[in-house]
Amino acid sequence: MKKVFILFIAFASLTCLSQDNLILKKEGKTLQNIIPKGWKILDSKKGDLNKDGILDLVFAIQNTDKKNIESNDGLGADTIDLNPRILGIYFGSKSGGFTQKLVSNHFIILQDIPTMDEPFDGFSISKKGVLDIKFKFWFSAGSWTMSNNTYRFCYQNNEFALIGYDSSETHRGTGETTDYSINFLTKKMKIVKGSFSNEVSETVDWKEISLERLITLKDIDKPFELDFEGIRL
Repeated sequence: MKKVFILFIAFASLTCLSQDNLILKKEGKTLQNIIPKGWKILDSKKGDLNKDGILDLVFAIQNTDKKNIESNDGLGADTIDLNPRILGIYFGSKSGGFTQKLVSNHFIILQDIPTMDEPFDGFSISKKGVLDIKFKFWFSAGSWTMSNNTYRFCYQNNEFALIGYDSSETHRGTGETTDYSINFLTKKMKIVKGSFSNEVSETVDWKEISLERLITLKDIDKPFELDFEGIRL
């Protein structure tokens, strides 16, 4: 029985690996030209990320294979969609097309818990070319904590460097709130603690962070799994 279980895990790992190695088209005139058939668009935005005066493309997509949708007889949603998600960043060209710059198979989190609301909250690109990737967490059961989180990236030195991170957490039971705001350029973290019921006086603390070099999107791989200054990035 143990050998069968090990073989099953190995097969599942190979299946995930083949999905993770899915290759998007390197170039395309439109987003529809780039993504594979059978995948849906979760969000997409255009903006000038590399400051060359040409619009670039950021998108998140998810497969729609019915084999990866599991039934749930417990609390929450009736089904769980375990289809893989992909983050793609493509730079625009003068000819009007897009060329692949970065692909991540893990950065866009799955909604893989039945009582979990959709965690991916979309993209935004500022006029200065700063890319925000947003997440939110809310559970109908299993957790009292809800939060909104934003990763802020800027393209420099041929990498998407993490220049900022904001997180706002609330405990629905106690009403306690904790906000984190990290500026990786100034190497400072702001921590604000309080309560939405105003029963607890708000406190503001500033902390110097230790950072030899800027973290990049590739360094993080999957959000909220990197230990950094007492929090999970």
